Amino acid sequence: MRLLAGIAIALLLLALGSVQVLSSIALRASAQRGSWVQFVPAAVGAWVDRLPPGPPLPPALGLVLARNALAAGDLVLAQRDIDRLAPSRDRSALAGRLAEARGDSATAVSDYLAASDLSGLERRIRELVDAGKIPAALELQRAAIAKLSGDRTQSDALARAYFALGRLEETAAYALAVGSPERHARELDSLDAYRNAVGLAPLDESNALAYANQLLNVGELEAAQRSFVRARDLDPASAEPLAGLGEVALRQGNVPRARVLLNRAGSIDPKSNAVRRLARELGSAR
Repeated sequence: MRLLAGIAIALLLLALGSVQVLSSIALRASAQRGSWVQFVPAAVGAWVDRLPPGPPLPPALGLVLARNALAAGDLVLAQRDIDRLAPSRDRSALAGRLAEARGDSATAVSDYLAASDLSGLERRIRELVDAGKIPAALELQRAAIAKLSGDRTQSDALARAYFALGRLEETAAYALAVGSPERHARELDSLDAYRNAVGLAPLDESNALAYANQLLNVGELEAAQRSFVRARDLDPASAEPLAGLGEVALRQGNVPRARVLLNRAGSIDPKSNAVRRLARELGSAR
């Protein structure tokens, strides 16, 4: 009996030691300088990850294997590694990345939201924008809006999502020829997004200001004026609404009024981009 117990303990220690070795190999990229794990060949680490599923892996090891597979672009292996993970926010976030890599934006958004990782979703969209992948960013943003629209508790997040969509539509418009029907359509899409953001969060000055500026861009001067007034009332200490009202006055041909508004805006923030833009336009105005 004592012999059997000894054998069982030895086998248990051997199993635990094996897991430790495998964990160390998989985690070699995070090893401290001087650790032997750094010298394990990459091929051996890949072999560890491709071992047939056996006993459950330690959660930290499972997460690392899944992340490594995603980073390597091995979606089949990533799916296997994610499937072995217990339900958690980390698992949902990884599943979102996997769905996105497969081009399934709707599932990606659902997984990101299940992970309660709205900031992660926004960060991923920014990464796409920085990489110049505007269509992909737009698709992900629209999928996020579709998902958030079905949850009444997410009105603040939905307002932010519409604001971000407006920015993305503007970015897409800037890449098109000035005066083209395609650019105008993008500008109107941006306007609709900002309108929705204002409707959901009417007391947010950023929403009101973006909506007013886009009304100005599409030539709806009277509506732009009303929106700039609303933005000014929300934050009387901001220079941007006053500069926007100056832009409206200038386009209406009222140069003296535009100069008065420029002076008022400049006294608040002379370095504001809106103030500088108005000053340039007035400098070339007759």
